[in-house]
Amino acid sequence: MNVNPLYMKLDKTEMKILIELQKDGRLSRRVLADRIDVSTPTVSSKMEKLENMEIIEGFSVKVDYRKMGFQKYFFKIDSNDKTEEEIREVFSRFEGFRKIEKLEGNGHLITLFINEFSQLDKATEYLEEKDGFKIKEVWRTQDEEKKSPKISLDENVPLDITCYYCNKPIKGEPEKWKKDGKEHYFCCPSCEELYEEKYERLQRRKKEMRNESQ
Repeated sequence: MNVNPLYMKLDKTEMKILIELQKDGRLSRRVLADRIDVSTPTVSSKMEKLENMEIIEGFSVKVDYRKMGFQKYFFKIDSNDKTEEEIREVFSRFEGFRKIEKLEGNGHLITLFINEFSQLDKATEYLEEKDGFKIKEVWRTQDEEKKSPKISLDENVPLDITCYYCNKPIKGEPEKWKKDGKEHYFCCPSCEELYEEKYERLQRRKKEMRNESQ
């Protein structure tokens, strides 16, 4: 997979944690550490990072695939006399293939999770070359499920993480700022500085309000 090197990526340990948590979201941190051959404190630190980045949440961990750069696409196709099994066989070559729904007539609606435009192009070209298949429409859902069924993950998957201050996508290594036990991520030193100033103003205001109430 060719990934834009400018985008943030998880390291190998963090990706291994996600892969194991997909299998069993209730694993203890000690068991998880044994499975991926690292220390328990390392797992705790990595999971704290993943939680702060809002990639995982809850006791039974759910992976937010939108943060991993995946988007949910629908392919509306005419498939003539193809059976569902024949259609499934054609789409099974795509790792992001998830669902087939029968439409009226010869139509079917296919659900794919895709994290690169090149994959979308390849899927479209592949289907156009297949006899008996005709693409009628392709679109990306605007209300894609946040938590989807398991998707194949590897260490090259780019992250779609936004700056805590300006809300723009973070490319490259983020600026990190830890406060009140939580790590915040910023796209540049300026945003980090502006947020820190905003935070200090808010803290001063809270202090003034407490003093006024006494």
